[in-house]
Amino acid sequence: MYTEPRAVSPVEAVSLEREVSAHPKEFRHGLLLAFPGCVTEDSGTLRVADGPAAMEIFLTPKAPRVIAALRLPTLQVRIRFTAGTSAQQKEMLARMDRAMHRGGG
Repeated sequence: MYTEPRAVSPVEAVSLEREVSAHPKEFRHGLLLAFPGCVTEDSGTLRVADGPAAMEIFLTPKAPRVIAALRLPTLQVRIRFTAGTSAQQKEMLARMDRAMHRGGG
């Protein structure tokens, strides 16, 4: 059953920032995997509306992180929730994180 996301007031809105090692294209791809059919982009702002929760994501490329000969792309990711309860917003983040998780050791 589809329900329109309930808007939150600016006072309730939650924002957070993260620094991630990814190119903007990789980040968008991961977001599309996490939320198929729920992602739109307008003027560089990614919007995700999934059930009762919604968020806006702003990506800012930063200088690559250099470790010896390794160069890792770096993005500043600002997320602002525009709808949903705290629990729904946490679930959105967890879903996004699972889709973008890379293997390793």
